[in-house]
Amino acid sequence: MVVKEENGKWRIIRLELDHNHPLHPGNREQLFSGHKYMTEMEKAIIRTLNDNNIPTRQMISILSYLRGGVTTLPYKKKDVANFRTKLNRVITGSDMKEALNYFTKKKTKDPSFFYKFDVDEHLRYYAQYGDCVSFDTTYMTNRYNLPFAPFVGVTGHGHTCLFGCAFICDETIETFKWLFEAFIESMGGKHPATIITDQDAAMKSAIQQILTGTKHRNCLFHIKTKCYNKNLKCFASNEGLPEEFEDIVGNSLRVQEFENLWTKMIADYKLEANKYFNKMWEMRERFIPVYFKDDFFPFLQTTARSESTNARFKNNVGPTYSITSFLNEYERIVDAINIAKNREDNTNTQKTPKQMEFGYNIELQAMEMYNRNIFSKFMNELRATPRLSYKELEPQGHYEVWEKKNQVHSRHRTRKYIVVTDLTGGRDDYSCICSKFSKDGILCSHILKIMVETEVPKIPEKYIIERFNILSREAAQLTSKGAKKDDAMQYLLEEFKRIEKNLENILSSTNTEPTEITATAPPPAQENENTNESQLEYRQPSEDESNIQDPLTIKKKGRPEKPKRWKAMVEQEREKTKAKAKKKAKKAETSSKNLN
Repeated sequence: MVVKEENGKWRIIRLELDHNHPLHPGNREQLFSGHKYMTEMEKAIIRTLNDNNIPTRQMISILSYLRGGVTTLPYKKKDVANFRTKLNRVITGSDMKEALNYFTKKKTKDPSFFYKFDVDEHLRYYAQYGDCVSFDTTYMTNRYNLPFAPFVGVTGHGHTCLFGCAFICDETIETFKWLFEAFIESMGGKHPATIITDQDAAMKSAIQQILTGTKHRNCLFHIKTKCYNKNLKCFASNEGLPEEFEDIVGNSLRVQEFENLWTKMIADYKLEANKYFNKMWEMRERFIPVYFKDDFFPFLQTTARSESTNARFKNNVGPTYSITSFLNEYERIVDAINIAKNREDNTNTQKTPKQMEFGYNIELQAMEMYNRNIFSKFMNELRATPRLSYKELEPQGHYEVWEKKNQVHSRHRTRKYIVVTDLTGGRDDYSCICSKFSKDGILCSHILKIMVETEVPKIPEKYIIERFNILSREAAQLTSKGAKKDDAMQYLLEEFKRIEKNLENILSSTNTEPTEITATAPPPAQENENTNESQLEYRQPSEDESNIQDPLTIKKKGRPEKPKRWKAMVEQEREKTKAKAKKKAKKAETSSKNLN
């Protein structure tokens, strides 16, 4: 239609009633640009889902469900992704300032919360379970390619707990030194007894300088996997080598035994010139289990717990996310860990195993003292005792224990375990050459075999460590809560003294009448102005914090441009073979077409 103004009036001078294109079907109307819109409610839903790091594909599923189906959605997945980018761009340039404000709010709410940052030119869990730490930096969770460094431990239930984490600008000795110093400072100066990491040389040097009293070991799984990948043909062509290798590495009882068997294996299979086997020999004291059998690594020989923590973050946090987005996810994960632990504690107080399997006194004692998960591990050891034989070497002193040979699944090499006892002078000492109690904190099947056969009425209390003892853990948790305020801590100390006095009265009393118990009232609650929510909204930043900028994107250390799943050499070779076959088939097809 063409119109023209004449004498102040509009006139139609040309009109074409036929369409210049065919009409689109009605089911495509949502694809028109004029129909592409988001309601304010949908934008609010996307904001909420974005704050919770829900993937775009799941957002589309939720939005299409609310609309009545995918065909009724007037926008595409790309439009939702663009809106998310717009939301995330709001904090660009102020990401670190937002993060610092987050830290300050947490510190105000929880005095035990700790944070520390450093600018370049461009405790509750730890108090109870911080004697063993797993540390790993192989995962990146943010748009700046800053390596994510979680400090992970093992709870009294045998589950993974998160002590803290850090983002570091690089993986140099100086950076790791600063990180370990900050970690120790945040944990009240307490050094872990043991730590397990990957083979990073800078990390090793920093640990030697900062964590001077800590026993450091490397991840066994990574080193063994690398050995298999680098020696595929060697293991395949030498029958019996894999079994011999696994037995020597994992089951040696003495250092001398390991070194003798390893030397014999190298000679028998003619591996003297094998570079990786020679390298493993040179670094044997850093990862072979027998060198750490007397050190406390509860149910831990690899950095798998650190990697499982990384996996939890990977579900909801990607390499393009801001630090602030990560912190929100971090808090959710910590809350989930705390909730899971509280549920375990509640289960332990409300439920007990339905019945005993063997009916031993030591089984009943373990059932009452251990939580359910640790009791399950204890029962695995107790169930192994019928498969063991023993011989007394010295009267009430030395025993020899070994696995019976009439078993379907027997070990590669039969070993005899020496159990030493000392029951003289009121002592109840038990030790085994396998040192499972020193490493994991529970008695081994070899000691339990001797206890069962000698009809020991109960396990000595020193062999039920506080970490796994229900009463000890509850007292530690109570103390941790009270430590947040001085008056609460003072009240706890007074209550502990009162409880101790009442216990002494009960134990020393010979009367059949109930002993009088004294009680004290808790101190009156005091208003704390610092915890007012209105005061948590804003704070005056320090000069350093006011000037802090978002970090530069860091060049990755030995990582691909895009995060990819690590693949073993076997899988890589299989994919190469498939690719070659596909290429060959395509070439043959092309040649056939050309001939025709």
